[in-house]
Amino acid sequence: MVAFVSTLRGRLQRDRSGSAASEFALVLPLLTLLLFGVLEFGTVVYAFSAMQFGATNAARSLAVNTATEAAALASARAVLPGWVANDVSMQMAQTNAGDPNSNIIRVTLSVNASRASVVPMLTRLVDLPLTAEATIKQELPYVD
Repeated sequence: MVAFVSTLRGRLQRDRSGSAASEFALVLPLLTLLLFGVLEFGTVVYAFSAMQFGATNAARSLAVNTATEAAALASARAVLPGWVANDVSMQMAQTNAGDPNSNIIRVTLSVNASRASVVPMLTRLVDLPLTAEATIKQELPYVD
């Protein structure tokens, strides 16, 4: 019996068939997590970039007196990706709306990172707010 166990143990130590499959089974969850993490990070960065672009455009259109507050915020929402547009909160503030010489316009767009991702998996683990802000001084009306 001892000889049989010794022979079986020696044969199992030399037999390498199936080792690649078991190693792949151990590494696959890590590779999948890395892949989805990169994709999720990319969508969050894209959403933040679109939020910054929208905030800048809204502040600029208010600064040059070409849009109302509602129209500027609607134009900011229009450039956002579809999965972010309905969840973003927008705020607009002016320091001195009556005086174009000293009026500073600030447009702020904010959303939670889990809402900025198409398929939130890793961003659900942390409560991370994304805030895009644009501040610009109001320009004087053009006089010819």
